[in-house]
Amino acid sequence: MPLVKLDIPAGIYNHGNDLDSKGRWRDSSLIRWNNNAPQPVGGFAEFANIEQLLAHGTLQNATGWTSSNVTHDTTNGQVTFTAGSAGSFLQDISTDLEVSKVYVIEITVSALTAGSITPTVAGTTGSAITAAGTHTQEITLPGSFATAASTGFNTSSTAVGTVTSILVRKKGRQSRGAHAWTTLDGSPYLAAGSYNRLVVLNGNGTVYDITPNSFTAGTEIATENLGYGGKTYGQGFYGIERERNYSTAPATTWSLDNWGEDLVACSDADGKLYDWDKSAFDADPTTIAAQVTNAPTDNLAIVVTAERFVFCLGADGNTRKVQWCDRENLTVWSPQVTNEAGDLELQTPGDLMAGCRVRGRTLLLTTTDCWTATYQGPPIVFGFQKIGDSCGLVGRNMLSSVGPAAFWMGYNNFFVYDGSTAQVLPCEVHDKVFTEMNRDKLSHGWCVSNQKYNEVWWFYPGESADESTRYVAYDYRERHWLIGSLTRVTGDDSGSFDDPLWVGDDGKVYRQELGYGHGGSEVFLESGPINFADGENVARVTELIPEEKTQGDVSLTFKTRFYPNDTETTHGPFNPANPTSVRFTGRQLRMRIVGDAGQNWRLGDVRLRVTNGGQR
Repeated sequence: MPLVKLDIPAGIYNHGNDLDSKGRWRDSSLIRWNNNAPQPVGGFAEFANIEQLLAHGTLQNATGWTSSNVTHDTTNGQVTFTAGSAGSFLQDISTDLEVSKVYVIEITVSALTAGSITPTVAGTTGSAITAAGTHTQEITLPGSFATAASTGFNTSSTAVGTVTSILVRKKGRQSRGAHAWTTLDGSPYLAAGSYNRLVVLNGNGTVYDITPNSFTAGTEIATENLGYGGKTYGQGFYGIERERNYSTAPATTWSLDNWGEDLVACSDADGKLYDWDKSAFDADPTTIAAQVTNAPTDNLAIVVTAERFVFCLGADGNTRKVQWCDRENLTVWSPQVTNEAGDLELQTPGDLMAGCRVRGRTLLLTTTDCWTATYQGPPIVFGFQKIGDSCGLVGRNMLSSVGPAAFWMGYNNFFVYDGSTAQVLPCEVHDKVFTEMNRDKLSHGWCVSNQKYNEVWWFYPGESADESTRYVAYDYRERHWLIGSLTRVTGDDSGSFDDPLWVGDDGKVYRQELGYGHGGSEVFLESGPINFADGENVARVTELIPEEKTQGDVSLTFKTRFYPNDTETTHGPFNPANPTSVRFTGRQLRMRIVGDAGQNWRLGDVRLRVTNGGQR
């Protein structure tokens, strides 16, 4: 009885019909390959939370409580309450709360032997809690409120128990843009911006709100224009429902970069150029970002060139205009014979979207084409060249550079700049990615390099999702594709920090590629159909012989069919030994691998003992 090796090449192929992926891996999550062997991507752990408004793992003193049956223990930072009159433990976060917005409150109750407690945000109460544990509720604030001091919890007159922590965050205020850099003293910082806020966090995870005083808030979530002006007048037929292809108002995004050890920032909704002075912050930790004097306004994005010029893209409301400051001088923007400031309107039908540094030049992307800007010195200063058509960027944060190259997502393709031209990047998961995404929310998507593993990752909203719940990644060394599920809204690669820092939709900043814990998410890999003799013979499988780094770290499931559109029959899961007795029959099979949680497993060859058989 011969042994048949399931020799499946690295990478996912999910393009076209099911049989188009025969002999390939078709689906996965949180998997990568190393020398053709599948293994889990690194895990993650919480590092900080940039959206936590009230975050007390050990409770701080409150603004006051209303009865003596509520006691705050300042030694261990917890609140106890005993039966008596109703009481409360309330704290003030009034400067951070907004009317008519949804807030998430999480209360950890270590003991509750009688009565109930009720969470409250700015006086608006949630549902009563009657048991110990960690309880999470959403509370919507009214259109107006007098004070936010009453945020915490109220106790019933019969309540007896202990609360150890209260967490409050604003729901839906997602960061859309991040940048990590290192200051002159070697300290790492990460900046992140949302529609109404700009923050930085240091290497200890301490978060500082540096939102400029002159900042104008933008759009929280991308929305379809279903009203006046959302469609072209006269299109369609009377009585026939219109397709949902209306124009979309994108969510506000930030472009962030470092100017030496300082931060420069621009929101595409606000349009101003801001600078955060690190030296001033060292002297006064309340220092916030300030608008740059003389800089153009109504900008769409910024990028700092390798020669230390700041490019404002879409400057002064002209969506094709690139304007740059004098070299090494952030406040000189008017061209003079004594400086190198300047501007140019690109001859493009598109609107400028974003830019990035690549080796020897600066790459600029519009909604339709791609340009390079090359420093030439006075009097021209920069030369601009179009290097690609029909390769526009789908979202401002969907671009990442890696050395001399850059990768980005277009409207229906992936693209790569290889140092000379912009080219379509062949994608073996094209159909899956571009048919399952929520195109109305693509302004929520983003791209990040993971250079330790020679990968570029794109995060995008799944078909019915608002936030980026799915990812597709390209291994540019081994030239294959990865797909999976992971909710992240922005972040940056390692370098300034030891690990990549990616932000979840709960405001938590996660250290990625750390250990192998994935927060309970399933780590799996599933093949496409594997035919025996092109489906000519019915195969009977009686034995399984796997090669594992550590025996027993994965389980294997097999699914068989006799015809391509037949119902699959599932066999397993098997926790394989060497060998493992199995029994199943079919003309084609697929294999599913599920890794044990927290384990750095690696699967080599899988061999099956196969004989010809009948359909019994």
